[in-house]
Amino acid sequence: MGREQLMLSGDEHFYTLQGEGDSIGKPATFLRLHFCNLECSWCDTKYTWDGTEKPIPWEMSDVIAEVRKNPVKRLVITGGEPLIQQRKIATLIGELPDFVIEIETNGTLASTPELERCQFNVSPKLANSDNPFEKRYKPEVLKHFNELNSFFKFVVTKPEDVTEIQGIIDECKLDKEKIIIMPEGTDQDAIKEHALAVVDLVKEKGWRLVPRLQTLLWGKTRKV
Repeated sequence: MGREQLMLSGDEHFYTLQGEGDSIGKPATFLRLHFCNLECSWCDTKYTWDGTEKPIPWEMSDVIAEVRKNPVKRLVITGGEPLIQQRKIATLIGELPDFVIEIETNGTLASTPELERCQFNVSPKLANSDNPFEKRYKPEVLKHFNELNSFFKFVVTKPEDVTEIQGIIDECKLDKEKIIIMPEGTDQDAIKEHALAVVDLVKEKGWRLVPRLQTLLWGKTRKV
């Protein structure tokens, strides 16, 4: 393994409940990596990419030791955009063969075969993220993930987002059973407002609507 290092954010690692997506409510160790290739206007982890905090290098052996301290063998690798460091992630998960691994990604970088045993929580960014279209939307990458163990989580703020999501599903031929809708918000009122704005449309489409459990429980507190 040598002295290979992962670049973590200030949150580093923490044991909590998965707050989003298909595994919502399940205990897991979170590993928050630094750096991102997008700049979402509503991002709640801007410190992983906006320069306000510096990346923290961690020795791979130390990361593995910390992950193994917790009682549940589920690891969620998040960011930032984890796949920027996917070669190092492949080394990490190779040392955790008995773990369930989830990788959260924005769907702009394809994964390597070494990661294909992982569950990919893919969150394609919509126009509401204020990223340039050509940076945030990579149809071939989304098609790639659709063939793997994956779910597609779309962050919504208004009914028009549903039309955009349907266009992505149609163009990329995404599996309807993999579609998860999550209301944007960093407080309970915003989450409820954005959920109510789309709930009837989500019901019509037959998709899933899930909250942000960590926000409902702890608000903007980090490392929970």
